[in-house]
Amino acid sequence: MSTVISILPAKVDYEFWQGDTWAPGTITASMAGTPINLTGYTAKMEIRSVYSGSVILTLTSPSSGITMTSLGVITITMTAAQTNALLGEYAYDLQITQTSTGAIRTYTYGVITVTADKTEN
Repeated sequence: MSTVISILPAKVDYEFWQGDTWAPGTITASMAGTPINLTGYTAKMEIRSVYSGSVILTLTSPSSGITMTSLGVITITMTAAQTNALLGEYAYDLQITQTSTGAIRTYTYGVITVTADKTEN
């Protein structure tokens, strides 16, 4: 599944099981329907407690959970060890920064719900 993002950030909620590898699909960054070449951009996703606002986990590109392509495709993943440390509800957003200008744009935001795993990893 690919989520297409245009001008405003899209609200995308996720739900998964604690201790599972998480790869929800891809996000396509575009302007007026044309994919954005993400060469020269970095990405950051902070997952925060909905109660305290504390940062629980940070994913970044290019090698800490987020990858991006020249065709505007953004892929987010978390390892089983990372999701094993999560349980309950969290707020997140995904921001893209153009490194040459420092311009920041939020592409998605929402709630992540993590359900307790029944089988030990």
